[in-house]
Formats: sequence, structure tokens, C-alpha cells
Amino acid sequence: MQLTLPVILVLGLLSGLTPLAIDAYLPSFPSVAEDLGQDIAHIQLTLSMYLLFFAVFQILYGPISDAVGRRKVIFVGLIIFMMGSLVCVLAPTYELLLTGRIIQAIGGAGVAVTVPAMVKDNLTTNQFAKAMSMIMLVMALAPLVAPILGGAILVAFDWHAIFVFLMILTMIAMFLFHKLIPETLPTDKLSPLSFRHSLTNYYKLIRNPFVLGYILAGAFHFAGLMCFVTGASFVYIKLYGIDEGVFGFLFGLNVITMMAATTINGRYVEKVGIDRLMRYAMYILVADALYLGALCFMTEPPLPALIIGCMLFTGPIGILGSGTMGGAMRRAGSLNGSVAALAGTIRFSAGALSGVVLSTLHNGTFVPMLSIMVACGLCTYIIYQIVQRFEVLSPFSEPNQT
Repeated sequence: MQLTLPVILVLGLLSGLTPLAIDAYLPSFPSVAEDLGQDIAHIQLTLSMYLLFFAVFQILYGPISDAVGRRKVIFVGLIIFMMGSLVCVLAPTYELLLTGRIIQAIGGAGVAVTVPAMVKDNLTTNQFAKAMSMIMLVMALAPLVAPILGGAILVAFDWHAIFVFLMILTMIAMFLFHKLIPETLPTDKLSPLSFRHSLTNYYKLIRNPFVLGYILAGAFHFAGLMCFVTGASFVYIKLYGIDEGVFGFLFGLNVITMMAATTINGRYVEKVGIDRLMRYAMYILVADALYLGALCFMTEPPLPALIIGCMLFTGPIGILGSGTMGGAMRRAGSLNGSVAALAGTIRFSAGALSGVVLSTLHNGTFVPMLSIMVACGLCTYIIYQIVQRFEVLSPFSEPNQT
């Protein structure tokens, strides 16, 4: 597969479906809670459940994509995602909305786990990091415009219309994928599909300290990010009195920071290497975690101080997202689909858990959100440092690929 501009745009669109499904929905939390007669904690739970099922089903899709190919899995995932969106459109109750979100998550998992594997099939780690940076740059437009778009849809219609938009976008993505993206996994590289074989592969990956270490580092950072995504609407709208429409722009500042990091990654990764860029990103992350920890001791930190702290936390994912995934994959042989599935399952399980913990610790202040972000940032840095010690003891020379 040649990474031409149309291909990158389509892969970015596919990767952006889940951020859209999450972020376009954020401004509607207060409206959905009022419309369905639920408190905000229950509406936040629909996001956590989305992340949980999204995580669990990735572990199933990974071996399937290694066995039957990438395209089939993506097509099935898109169809299921569209069905879930339809259920949400028609949902008159909280229970049906939750059901629709779960169906969306099951379909989205198949798409999300297969795109990185499809990109990595014929690339080295640095090439993969550069390619994923370009795809993530396109994907980053989703969380940038999604809250703004969601707020605009809320003003013009109601929250059901957000899911109509997701249905239409999914149909467009399906058409473009069919026309432009070929299969990347050759027939002679297909793995046997069996429960025992899949468990054996996952067992090998989990026992590999490099694979597991990079996955855990990425998972903790993602958990902190999802804690912010889950709690941001409450903190900004309810505590600081930000208008729903303005919230989208403030949330977009975090995406702009991430896009800046992604651009740096794409431009310099083949020159200086992903390992050096990850090291710099980790320094920023741990410094910001300490800064956010200091804000927790303030009664009401200035809104700009809070916004800057959140931006510096979310920004590094533009480097660490592809870096931790690439670091895990380079030690995993040809099991790219299984690595992506294992990483996705652990990452989104951690994200769902952080949302549940946030809902449990909810006390009407910003402290639970920031405290969880601090803990996740510090854990990310510590695990990364441990993996680097292993890298020094057992260096890896990666063959060139085209």
C-alpha cells in the first residue's frame, strides 16, 4: 500500500471515527442528562462503557485481522458502528442510548485495531511512526472540530442529530475505503485462526517486557487523557460557567497542541529517531504532571492556568501514541494485529477505568480529574524509564523494510 495523500486522508478518517463518537457527544452531556432524567454521572458512564466495550472487543479483532486480512475486519466494524449510531438516533431512554453506544464501540473497535496493523505491515518502526503521525494529523481534526460541531448541532437540533451525523460520516468512510485502500496482509502471512493459537500469541506478547512495557506506558497516558475528556465538560461548563459553544473551542486547544506534537514527530522522526523524540515528550509530560499536582492544592485555579496544564498533558500523545505502539510492534515479529489489539484493549480499558474512578470520586470540584491525570502521568514516565533500562541491556537492530 502506497501512502499517498488520498490514502492517508481515508485512514485518518477511519481513525477519527472513535474520537468523533466521543468528542462530538461531549457538549451534549448536560442536555442528555436533562432530556433523559439522569444525573451527569450516569451520562459520563455512557462514555466509560463505550471505552470498556471498545477495549474488550479489540482483543478479539486483532487475531481475526491477522487470520482473514485487514479489509474484511474494517468493513464489518464500519457496518456495526453504523447500526449502533442508528440505535442512538432512535433512543428515547437512557438504557437504549447506552445500548447504542455499546454497539458503536463494538464496531469501532474493529476499525481502530486494524488501521495501525495495516500501516505497520510493510514499514520499519521509524517509518511507521512517521506514517502514523501523518494519519494522526488528519485524525486530530476529529477531536478538534467534534466538540464545536456537536455544540452547533445542539443549537440547531438536539443531541439525537449528533448520531445522524456519525451515520452519514460512516457511510462516506466505507465508500472511500472500498475504493482506495487495498489489502496489506499477503495470503502467505495469514496466521491460523484458533482460540488456542490466539491465546498463545497473546501470552508471548505479555511475557515480552518490551512489548508489555511500551503498551503500559501508552495506556497510562491514555487513561489520563480520557479522564480529562470525561471530566472536561463538567469542569469547564459547570464549574467555570463556560458556554457549551465556547467549550468546543477551549477543548480544541488541546487538539491543536497534539497536532503540533504530531507535526514535529512526522518531520523529525526519521532524522533523530522515535526514541529520542519520546524521551523529550516524556520530560514534558512528567513536568506537567507535577504542575497539575500543584494546581490541586488551589481552591480555584485561574482558568488559563488549568487550560495550559491540560494542553501540556494531552499534547505529547502526538509523539507518544505512535512511539509506544511502534516500540511494542518492533519486538513482536509479524503479530502486528495482535499487538494493536492487545495495546488497544489495555489502553481503552485503562481509559474506561479512569472514567469510572472519576465518576466514583466526583465531589463537585476539579480535584478528582486533575489528581487522576497526575497519577497517570507519573506512572507513564516511571514505566517508560524501566523499559529504557531493558533497551540498554538488550538493544534491538531493526531490518529495513519497504
